[in-house]
Amino acid sequence: MENQTKQVDSRHDTVIRWEAPEYVQHDKGWKWFLGAGIVDFLLCVYAVATNNWTLLIALVLLSSVYIWQHGSVPKNIEINVSRTGIKVGEKEYPYQQIKSFWIIYKPPMVKTLNLRSNSRILPDIAIQLGDQDPAQLRTYLCSQIREEEGKEESTVEALIRIFKL
Repeated sequence: MENQTKQVDSRHDTVIRWEAPEYVQHDKGWKWFLGAGIVDFLLCVYAVATNNWTLLIALVLLSSVYIWQHGSVPKNIEINVSRTGIKVGEKEYPYQQIKSFWIIYKPPMVKTLNLRSNSRILPDIAIQLGDQDPAQLRTYLCSQIREEEGKEESTVEALIRIFKL
């Protein structure tokens, strides 16, 4: 008999399921773009004036990547919490790879499920809750992985939200 690998379809094992955007897209008017353009231009002038070519290249690259990345509308992705792990779109996170979780729920600004994984490169994963009930989600996840209580939005995340980045 052939040795076949059985693929597990986590949708059949799903306990909680919802859809949410990949990331929050902040509304930016023309004033935001004008202000960002002026700040970027002034930083580029400073880089040229001080012969800091590395800074100039970094500013141009970061601006280009930002425009490219955030120029489109975020896709809605499906999130499945199952008995074996959490699937976000096509990416799966088995519970063995998740150290802990915490939920930040301060609608309408912040509604996220945050996971701390064993990964050394990008250990923290933020998942938008959309319309998912955070109490129901928390109750189930507490039976699977450790909760980090009292965690708040990081300073970097707050600045990104405030400056609509």
